Amino acid sequence: MPARDKRERDRDSSRSDSGREKRPRGGGINDDKWRRGEEVGKESDIRPDWGSDKKDEAEKKEEIAKPNYGSSGKLEKSRQIKKNGIVLKHSEPPNAAIPNRRWRIYVFKNDEIISTLHIHRQSCFIIGRESRVADIRTDHLTCSKQHAVIQFKYKSKVDEGGNTITQICPYIMDLKSANGTKLNKQPIEPLRYSYLSE
Repeated sequence: MPARDKRERDRDSSRSDSGREKRPRGGGINDDKWRRGEEVGKESDIRPDWGSDKKDEAEKKEEIAKPNYGSSGKLEKSRQIKKNGIVLKHSEPPNAAIPNRRWRIYVFKNDEIISTLHIHRQSCFIIGRESRVADIRTDHLTCSKQHAVIQFKYKSKVDEGGNTITQICPYIMDLKSANGTKLNKQPIEPLRYSYLSE
Protein backbone atom coordinates (compact mmCIF):
# COMPACT_ATOMS: atom_id res chain seq x y z
CA MET A 1 0.00 0.00 0.00
CA PRO A 2 2.68 2.60 0.78
CA ALA A 3 4.59 1.75 -2.45
CA ARG A 4 1.42 2.28 -4.51
CA ASP A 5 0.75 5.65 -2.86
CA LYS A 6 4.28 6.73 -3.73
CA ARG A 7 3.80 5.79 -7.42
CA GLU A 8 0.53 7.73 -7.58
CA ARG A 9 2.21 10.76 -6.03
CA ASP A 10 5.02 10.61 -8.61
CA ARG A 11 2.45 10.47 -11.45
CA ASP A 12 0.58 13.47 -10.04
CA SER A 13 3.80 15.49 -9.70
CA SER A 14 4.86 14.68 -13.31
CA ARG A 15 1.44 15.84 -14.55
CA SER A 16 1.70 19.07 -12.58
CA ASP A 17 5.29 19.69 -13.89
CA SER A 18 4.10 19.77 -17.50
CA GLY A 19 1.89 22.83 -17.08
CA ARG A 20 3.46 24.53 -14.12
CA GLU A 21 6.88 25.67 -12.82
CA LYS A 22 8.74 23.47 -10.39
CA ARG A 23 8.49 24.53 -6.83
CA PRO A 24 11.82 25.95 -5.64
CA ARG A 25 13.59 24.18 -2.86
CA GLY A 26 14.83 25.84 0.29
CA GLY A 27 11.87 28.06 1.03
CA GLY A 28 12.39 31.72 1.83
CA ILE A 29 11.60 34.54 -0.65
CA ASN A 30 11.29 32.23 -3.68
CA ASP A 31 8.94 29.84 -1.85
CA ASP A 32 6.56 32.67 -0.97
CA LYS A 33 6.50 33.93 -4.56
CA TRP A 34 5.88 30.43 -5.90
CA ARG A 35 2.82 30.09 -3.66
CA ARG A 36 1.43 33.39 -5.03
CA GLY A 37 2.13 32.29 -8.62
CA GLU A 38 4.74 35.04 -9.32
CA GLU A 39 7.83 34.63 -11.49
CA VAL A 40 10.80 33.14 -9.62
CA GLY A 41 14.54 33.38 -10.29
CA LYS A 42 15.18 37.14 -10.68
CA GLU A 43 18.32 38.72 -9.24
CA SER A 44 16.20 40.55 -6.70
CA ASP A 45 14.96 37.17 -5.38
CA ILE A 46 18.43 35.98 -4.45
CA ARG A 47 19.13 36.34 -0.76
CA PRO A 48 21.88 38.86 0.01
CA ASP A 49 25.26 37.67 1.24
CA TRP A 50 25.25 38.58 4.90
CA GLY A 51 29.07 38.38 5.03
CA SER A 52 29.71 41.21 2.51
CA ASP A 53 27.47 44.21 1.97
CA LYS A 54 27.71 45.97 -1.41
CA LYS A 55 27.25 49.38 0.20
CA ASP A 56 30.20 48.78 2.53
CA GLU A 57 32.39 47.78 -0.42
CA ALA A 58 31.44 50.97 -2.31
CA GLU A 59 32.26 53.09 0.76
CA LYS A 60 35.62 51.36 1.15
CA LYS A 61 36.49 52.12 -2.49
CA GLU A 62 35.68 55.80 -1.90
CA GLU A 63 37.82 55.84 1.25
CA ILE A 64 40.92 54.71 -0.66
CA ALA A 65 43.16 57.76 -0.96
CA LYS A 66 43.38 59.23 -4.43
CA PRO A 67 46.83 60.30 -5.68
CA ASN A 68 47.76 63.81 -4.55
CA TYR A 69 49.87 65.68 -7.09
CA GLY A 70 50.23 68.83 -4.96
CA SER A 71 53.60 69.89 -3.63
CA SER A 72 54.65 68.19 -0.41
CA GLY A 73 57.53 70.58 0.29
CA LYS A 74 60.11 67.78 0.50
CA LEU A 75 61.78 68.80 -2.78
CA GLU A 76 61.96 72.38 -1.56
CA LYS A 77 63.57 71.23 1.70
CA SER A 78 66.22 69.29 -0.20
CA ARG A 79 67.05 72.45 -2.20
CA GLN A 80 67.36 74.68 0.87
CA ILE A 81 70.73 76.34 1.29
CA LYS A 82 72.04 76.78 4.80
CA LYS A 83 74.73 79.03 6.15
CA ASN A 84 75.94 78.46 9.72
CA GLY A 85 72.84 76.30 10.36
CA ILE A 86 70.36 78.98 9.19
CA VAL A 87 68.23 78.47 6.07
CA LEU A 88 68.83 81.27 3.57
CA LYS A 89 65.86 83.07 2.03
CA HIS A 90 67.81 83.56 -1.16
CA SER A 91 69.33 81.07 -3.58
CA GLU A 92 71.50 82.28 -6.44
CA PRO A 93 70.14 82.12 -10.01
CA PRO A 94 71.90 80.05 -12.72
CA ASN A 95 73.27 83.20 -14.40
CA ALA A 96 74.97 84.48 -11.22
CA ALA A 97 78.59 85.60 -11.62
CA ILE A 98 81.39 87.27 -9.71
CA PRO A 99 81.79 90.83 -11.09
CA ASN A 100 84.84 91.71 -13.19
CA ARG A 101 84.73 95.34 -12.05
CA ARG A 102 85.46 96.77 -8.58
CA TRP A 103 82.03 97.71 -7.30
CA ARG A 104 81.64 99.73 -4.10
CA ILE A 105 78.79 100.98 -1.91
CA TYR A 106 79.28 104.26 -0.09
CA VAL A 107 77.32 104.63 3.16
CA PHE A 108 76.24 108.20 3.89
CA LYS A 109 75.04 109.88 7.07
CA ASN A 110 74.19 113.61 7.02
CA ASP A 111 75.88 114.00 3.61
CA GLU A 112 79.11 112.45 4.90
CA ILE A 113 80.62 109.11 3.86
CA ILE A 114 80.87 107.00 7.00
CA SER A 115 81.76 103.69 5.36
CA THR A 116 82.83 102.13 2.05
CA LEU A 117 81.76 98.56 1.24
CA HIS A 118 83.63 96.57 -1.40
CA ILE A 119 81.12 94.30 -3.15
CA HIS A 120 83.19 92.79 -5.97
CA ARG A 121 84.68 89.78 -4.17
CA GLN A 122 81.65 87.45 -4.47
CA SER A 123 78.51 87.04 -6.56
CA CYS A 124 75.93 87.86 -3.87
CA PHE A 125 75.73 89.82 -0.62
CA ILE A 126 72.94 89.34 1.92
CA ILE A 127 71.98 92.45 3.88
CA GLY A 128 70.41 92.08 7.34
CA ARG A 129 70.70 91.94 11.13
CA GLU A 130 71.58 88.23 11.48
CA SER A 131 75.34 88.20 12.04
CA ARG A 132 75.70 84.48 11.16
CA VAL A 133 74.16 85.01 7.71
CA ALA A 134 74.51 88.65 6.63
CA ASP A 135 77.46 89.72 4.50
CA ILE A 136 76.52 93.37 5.06
CA ARG A 137 75.24 93.84 8.63
CA THR A 138 72.65 96.44 9.49
CA ASP A 139 72.04 96.86 13.21
CA HIS A 140 68.96 99.04 12.85
CA LEU A 141 65.67 97.81 14.36
CA THR A 142 63.73 98.54 11.14
CA CYS A 143 65.82 95.95 9.26
CA SER A 144 64.93 92.24 9.15
CA LYS A 145 67.37 89.40 9.87
CA GLN A 146 67.60 88.70 6.13
CA HIS A 147 66.40 91.96 4.67
CA ALA A 148 67.66 92.18 1.08
CA VAL A 149 70.31 90.81 -1.25
CA ILE A 150 72.64 92.34 -3.81
CA GLN A 151 73.08 89.82 -6.64
CA PHE A 152 75.50 90.03 -9.56
CA LYS A 153 74.36 88.26 -12.72
CA TYR A 154 74.81 88.32 -16.46
CA LYS A 155 72.79 90.81 -18.48
CA SER A 156 72.68 90.71 -22.28
CA LYS A 157 71.84 93.66 -24.48
CA VAL A 158 72.03 94.38 -28.22
CA ASP A 159 74.01 97.45 -29.31
CA GLU A 160 73.35 99.73 -32.33
CA GLY A 161 75.36 97.46 -34.64
CA GLY A 162 73.22 94.42 -33.77
CA ASN A 163 75.92 92.77 -31.64
CA THR A 164 74.99 91.10 -28.35
CA ILE A 165 76.96 92.41 -25.39
CA THR A 166 76.99 90.48 -22.13
CA GLN A 167 77.84 92.26 -18.90
CA ILE A 168 77.85 91.33 -15.22
CA CYS A 169 75.50 93.79 -13.52
CA PRO A 170 74.33 94.30 -9.92
CA TYR A 171 70.71 93.80 -8.88
CA ILE A 172 68.94 94.25 -5.55
CA MET A 173 66.03 92.18 -4.26
CA ASP A 174 63.92 92.56 -1.14
CA LEU A 175 63.60 89.25 0.78
CA LYS A 176 60.04 89.88 2.03
CA SER A 177 61.33 92.11 4.80
CA ALA A 178 58.96 93.60 7.38
CA ASN A 179 59.51 97.24 6.35
CA GLY A 180 60.49 96.75 2.71
CA THR A 181 63.43 98.10 0.70
CA LYS A 182 63.65 101.40 -1.15
CA LEU A 183 65.70 102.20 -4.23
CA ASN A 184 66.07 105.94 -4.99
CA LYS A 185 63.40 106.59 -2.32
CA GLN A 186 60.92 104.33 -4.14
CA PRO A 187 59.82 100.98 -2.60
CA ILE A 188 60.76 97.95 -4.67
CA GLU A 189 58.65 94.83 -5.17
CA PRO A 190 59.66 91.94 -2.89
CA LEU A 191 61.28 88.82 -4.36
CA ARG A 192 61.94 90.58 -7.68
CA TYR A 193 65.30 91.77 -8.97
CA SER A 194 65.71 95.52 -9.52
CA TYR A 195 68.64 96.72 -11.60
CA LEU A 196 71.21 98.94 -9.86
CA SER A 197 72.54 101.52 -12.29
CA GLU A 198 75.84 103.32 -11.75
